[in-house]
Amino acid sequence: MKKNYTTGLVSLILIFLFHFTSDAQAFRKGSLLISISEGSTLANYTTKDIGPKTQGMVRSECIGGTRDPLIIEYGLSKRWSIGLTSGADLFVVKPSQFYGFTNSEDKVNITTGEFTVDCGYHVFVNKRLDLSVSASAGVFATTFKETDNDMTYKYTANGTILRIGTRVRYYIYKRFGVFGMISSYVADSSPKDVKGNTAANNYSTSINGMAIEGGLCFKILK
Repeated sequence: MKKNYTTGLVSLILIFLFHFTSDAQAFRKGSLLISISEGSTLANYTTKDIGPKTQGMVRSECIGGTRDPLIIEYGLSKRWSIGLTSGADLFVVKPSQFYGFTNSEDKVNITTGEFTVDCGYHVFVNKRLDLSVSASAGVFATTFKETDNDMTYKYTANGTILRIGTRVRYYIYKRFGVFGMISSYVADSSPKDVKGNTAANNYSTSINGMAIEGGLCFKILK
């Protein structure tokens, strides 16, 4: 009777430990992770004249901007994940230096948009901490639209972006935590074949740099 009692108790403890550790992992197969963050970026902002007669670099300068992405990630296995990122960056530049025109303030607000497919490898995972590296590739766009003295300056350029980064998630509670990421990226865009532009129609835009961001993360288990 004592042997059966001991065996049953050990079995209950093992079942409890298995359930606790499997649920407690910050990342595992079947996890759905959602991260919302804000941050800053520092990049070499470069424009080139791609017109048929005057091709060449217009200007390249290291400038800072702000960043605001949304990341969704799904656990394919114990270590690997796949995900999607939708993000936007904001830069302020002088159009007279970068795009061949000027307005009354000699300033335009540049918005970049990206949508990427991400592949992640989770290097270290325990109850609260999830440290991973990621590689992303997708579509990219650079836009601005300014109205000045009844004149509208509109520009859209489309292209691609590649990004590599390191992500960290620390869960304060079982499904809620804080998120941080540092990344490096290369993005190129061109207004070729884009209709409706009223400014800088022969100017391509390349933005290459790094970003640091932080925010909140949420975990949903299957």
